[in-house]
Amino acid sequence: MQSVHLQDFPDVSNINFDSKLVEEMDLVKEICSTALFLRDKENLRVRLPLNQIKIIGQDIKNLEKYKDIISDEINVKNVIFENNLNEVADYILEVDLKKLGAKYGSKLKDIMIAVKSNNWKQINDKVEIAGIVLNNDEYTIKLKAKNQNAKNLQPLSNNKALIELDLNITPELELEGFARDIVRLIQQDRKEADLNLSDKISLFINVKSDIIKQAIEKNSEYIKKQTLANNIKIVDNIDSKFKFENELDNENLVIGFDVE
Repeated sequence: MQSVHLQDFPDVSNINFDSKLVEEMDLVKEICSTALFLRDKENLRVRLPLNQIKIIGQDIKNLEKYKDIISDEINVKNVIFENNLNEVADYILEVDLKKLGAKYGSKLKDIMIAVKSNNWKQINDKVEIAGIVLNNDEYTIKLKAKNQNAKNLQPLSNNKALIELDLNITPELELEGFARDIVRLIQQDRKEADLNLSDKISLFINVKSDIIKQAIEKNSEYIKKQTLANNIKIVDNIDSKFKFENELDNENLVIGFDVE
């Protein structure tokens, strides 16, 4: 076989390029990235599910078909689209004082008064303020939430929308989050034990934390389904073929299982 390095580069000229799809997916990626930034800022681990995210903007209804992708990527149960952007955010003009000062001199005072009062208008790709039309390199326009103190609001970097992430952690969400963490640990332990992907197991867990015990009991069916466990038991001592020491939420978590 001839080396790939000696082959002709593929001709992609006949591939249809769906620019609309690319634009939509870029926006979806921006939404997910912004939401994950908010989660990280609040130290909310990704496996902890959140109740909902609101995506507030104009002309974003076409993104509703990507709800499942957004939900999976940022681990939220509900994705809501709203178009009332003017109620929750403002477009703010920021000007380059150095450039404008050198160019307009005494008129800079009028420009700054108009900037502070947000008295400007955009005409096509130009901005008019205090009777002056600014060049593109003399200003930037940023979307900012009206409530600057809200931790759960964040504009997209492309200024096309603002997201509102529900950061309220209910007891049910907390328990589900622990259950997902436990599934991850069991999957790691299965891999370390060199089990086949289809191997069924009997699962035993030893842990002292009452909240983790509650998470296991409340989400036992989910844990069994995800880990191919026919049964799951919380025990004081584990006497099984495979036994692993783990840690979850600063608690020692011993996981054992036998292959059935």
